[in-house]
Amino acid sequence: MICVRKEDLRLGMFVQSLEGSWFNHPFWRSKFLLEEMDDLRALQSSDIDSVWVDEEKSLAPAIAHLTGGAAPAAAEAEAEVELSPIEKLRAELAPAAPVKLADAAKPKRVAVGNEFQAAAGVLKDCKAAVGELFARIQNGEGEQAIEDAAPVVSGIAESVERNPDALITLLRVRSLDEYTYMHSIAVSALMINLARQLQLPPDYVKQAGTAGLFMDVGKAFLPPELLSKRGAYSDADRAEMQRHAQLGSDAVKASGDLSKMVADVCLHHHERFDGTGYPHRLKGDDISLFARMAAICDTYDALASERPHRPARGPADAVADMYKLKGYFDESVLTNFIRSIGIYPVGSLVRLESRMLGCVSAQRRDELTKPVVRVFYSIPQGAHVPVHELDLAEVPSPDRIVAREEPGRWGLADWDSFALTILQGQKAKRAA
Repeated sequence: MICVRKEDLRLGMFVQSLEGSWFNHPFWRSKFLLEEMDDLRALQSSDIDSVWVDEEKSLAPAIAHLTGGAAPAAAEAEAEVELSPIEKLRAELAPAAPVKLADAAKPKRVAVGNEFQAAAGVLKDCKAAVGELFARIQNGEGEQAIEDAAPVVSGIAESVERNPDALITLLRVRSLDEYTYMHSIAVSALMINLARQLQLPPDYVKQAGTAGLFMDVGKAFLPPELLSKRGAYSDADRAEMQRHAQLGSDAVKASGDLSKMVADVCLHHHERFDGTGYPHRLKGDDISLFARMAAICDTYDALASERPHRPARGPADAVADMYKLKGYFDESVLTNFIRSIGIYPVGSLVRLESRMLGCVSAQRRDELTKPVVRVFYSIPQGAHVPVHELDLAEVPSPDRIVAREEPGRWGLADWDSFALTILQGQKAKRAA
């Protein structure tokens, strides 16, 4: 392994890692064979200073000038090289310069209650479009379907930028029959929100949303009875279900840069940072950034949603569960994910020190343990009270959260719908 200054890079080098943060360079993968002049120029014009190159995986002429040989001429550098099957595969999954999707004026940040109506319109449009987009992929039109998803992703991105909590909260209210499509929209929104938290460039934010939208398209090729099966999966069921990663990747993989990235996320969103995932048991930085992000967003929404084989976890419980499993995920990305939605995401049922129950209605990004809560129930009285709002970050604090609560314990079986009623109600009275 050798450290190479970016100005000394040559085509044919195998990049093992890029020095610096991932948003200092235009690549969604950190390991790849450098074979395109556009990629070489992009690296040399990026904010990184140097690159770690694996000599054994590099093509011999590319590293000759580093070991005393003559540097290849520009014409030779651009000449076609005979690649081994493994090198062809690496080249096939090589990184892409950002692909621009539909641009939009930057939306103004609004309160969650003021975004619900617009978010509901976005969700309606998404539900109408996603089924058609998935059907087109099933018919062999993968690359075109991904390109045509740009307006859908832009709509999600605009709602998330105005207020991410509205759309993400609405998406938790779903029937079992529409799980796959709603899960895809939810993961897209979560990916966009996480990409913004990571301060990725705008083009990458929408690419992340596109990857999330199509991540589970492989399930469209599986037997419907498997997807809707109640109860535990058998080993055979589990093996069949795991095929969706490869099926989805095969369906969307084409020549376009964007479809290559989406195919990578389809294939690797069930990989785990500790190497225990599938299908290839990749570990650490061998998993692309977008696939690491997708693993987190996919797991969170799956935990927080009702499934045929198990009930939904509350959003705050889902966050707590993931934190306990943090070895499965890139810790830095997971930390940023939690910052993006909160320790107590909007819609969480919490118990306060005053023995009141409340629904989290807004986040304080700099005070994650002190969100805004809409109080609606008195435990000592055993009765509902007029809804009033407490900002737990105020000084002195009017109250504090002492526990996450299980809605079923309080007779709130359809908690997500009930929470929406509280959140969408008229502006709650602020506590004096």
